[in-house]
Amino acid sequence: MSRTIWVAVAAAVIALGAAGCGTSDADAGAAAPSSPSPRPKGTGPLPEKVVRTDLDTSAADAGVPANAPDYARSIEERSDGSQLSCTVAFKGFGTKSTPVDLSSFEGVVSELGERDWQLSRKREDRKHTGGDIAESRTVLKQRGWTLIASYLVLADNGVITLLASEDACIKKIGADTGLLG
Repeated sequence: MSRTIWVAVAAAVIALGAAGCGTSDADAGAAAPSSPSPRPKGTGPLPEKVVRTDLDTSAADAGVPANAPDYARSIEERSDGSQLSCTVAFKGFGTKSTPVDLSSFEGVVSELGERDWQLSRKREDRKHTGGDIAESRTVLKQRGWTLIASYLVLADNGVITLLASEDACIKKIGADTGLLG
């Protein structure tokens, strides 16, 4: 991915991730697994509700903790015409009781694949100086949506972030996030 796209993605993650960084082990564990959402017939863009269900159920089925409440609330309070108005997002922080690691991330990406999300870009990893993966990111697409799935190692655990943006909405507001390229 080009430097411009990484910067745009990082800006989106920072803007969306400012809330919810203080989760604790008191939070509930992994969300209850559920079946993939039914695909609406046709070839047009998926409804936002289906994308929301895909993100939540993929994470739950991979054993990732539920969407961080403060993060979810910040996304719900989005304003029309903003980049956030085109976005459905999920952020699952690992805890001592429900850790999040690279295999959790791979599980989420696999679950998204079961829901017809297709890899659009090869997974990119950034490593610590010791060689362990510190960050991993991939891009998936499905019926008018582009999804950036990322994993980041935090102090003792990890966090998985899923940012799905509706392509037509992003184009309409003229946002340059690098998601469409």
